Amino acid sequence: MDQCAGALLAFPPQGNLAGNGLPDNEAYHRAVVIHTQQLARLRNTQARDLVSFSTELFNVIDPAVNSLSYLTLLHALLLPSPVTEVPQDFVLEKLVTFMMTFDGQQCRYAGTLLLDIMDAVGNGRVLPPSVAVETLASAILRLDPSGSILTSSHILLANLAYNTDNIPAALPVIDKDIVFFPGMANHEVAQHPCDLQLSPPSYISRSTGLTAQLKSSMVLEYDLLCGMMYCARRDWGKSCAAFERVVTFPTKDSGCSRIMVDAFKKWILVSMLSEGKPRSTPAYVSSATTRTFIALGRPYISLASAFITDDARQLKQEADENKAVWIEDGNVGLVEEVVASYQQWRVLSLQDIYTKISTPEIRQQTKSAETGAPLQKDEDVEALVQNMIIEGMLKGVVEKNDDGTKFLVFLSPTTHLSEQQFAEVAQRTSAKLKELKATFVATNQRLGTGREYIRWIVKESRRDKNSEAVDPTLGFEGQFDAQIEDEDLMVGVSNP
Repeated sequence: MDQCAGALLAFPPQGNLAGNGLPDNEAYHRAVVIHTQQLARLRNTQARDLVSFSTELFNVIDPAVNSLSYLTLLHALLLPSPVTEVPQDFVLEKLVTFMMTFDGQQCRYAGTLLLDIMDAVGNGRVLPPSVAVETLASAILRLDPSGSILTSSHILLANLAYNTDNIPAALPVIDKDIVFFPGMANHEVAQHPCDLQLSPPSYISRSTGLTAQLKSSMVLEYDLLCGMMYCARRDWGKSCAAFERVVTFPTKDSGCSRIMVDAFKKWILVSMLSEGKPRSTPAYVSSATTRTFIALGRPYISLASAFITDDARQLKQEADENKAVWIEDGNVGLVEEVVASYQQWRVLSLQDIYTKISTPEIRQQTKSAETGAPLQKDEDVEALVQNMIIEGMLKGVVEKNDDGTKFLVFLSPTTHLSEQQFAEVAQRTSAKLKELKATFVATNQRLGTGREYIRWIVKESRRDKNSEAVDPTLGFEGQFDAQIEDEDLMVGVSNP
């Protein structure tokens, strides 16, 4: 046991190896590489001792300090299958402690050992779903606090959280904006992965063992699941953004996957819930993909067309006639939400005309798509308006005149902030801009060295040269050539 304990406690050594400055990064890197080699020998030659003395060894190592050593012990006890010599509850308690507290800098060197543990948790094999989601989300953000790189662990987390209805615990991860993907160009594995200034792709990749390979279908699946989780929370804005990432995913040879079609149908529905009207397909989606969406999503397009009119009966008819489609696509709940929200958006549109309107007038000028008719009583209108105010959909107040008639008074969408409130908003905005700076620099570098951008630069330089030699009397022809070049360039971007 003493030999095992000595090896497990060998890192971190005494002294400043925190990775601050190049000399310390070099020292940290050398020391941790030696330690991982020692741990590998320990696993190969004394695996039985690690199991036999695990209880005692856990008492002398700290998961937040000796993270790699703690991980080595856990891996020996849990994989390829949990050992029977040590109480399972004891091991799982240590696993949860590790996932919530390990040193993210140190575990950049953990490789497949950490990935194996995260896979076991994410597959729901070792922990209850509610605990598994929380611990896996914590581990993902400990390894990458920015949450900006998509990994195979993200896919497991999204599946587990959605399928077991443990969505809130996954929100700290799925709320992050994905900027990087493993194996991206211009992001080779760093010489010193411990450098805290590195971008995530420099230490999280297949070669470092911290993620498995990601296929395009997995990226689409992740965004689709994120959109569905936001739908479950009735966060229509975020769900719309997630589905739109799937709809606009780059395709090869103008192809269109089943996941993209499914996302398109949901995207139409949640865009109406989020904005009161369907969004137009972005211009950078290829024409072939758009045609596929239109052909396979025709019932949804018809529903959306009826939604933006004042014909509540037509909307009700579209919803009723295509019930079989909604059931087959698993979108019954979203369609019901759309139909129920129709009158709310009609009420909201009245603020473009009125600053104050009575509840009887609202009842006369709006209809419910659930019945195709106006609400039966003014009290029902008042309840509808009050719910909209409570939900934050409508800025207004309900007032009563001397004769007892109730009016809805629309309030200005702009509110006057106090000096302190304004300062707080400015401070939050400044902090957000600082967070975005690193992402902006990395994205700018990536796009600036991309093939499409280089082609565009070459074409622009040729255009400048040609424009100098063009006869002024042939201006139309020169404009036509420029237009053709622009169209060719866009084809290249849409169909990489």
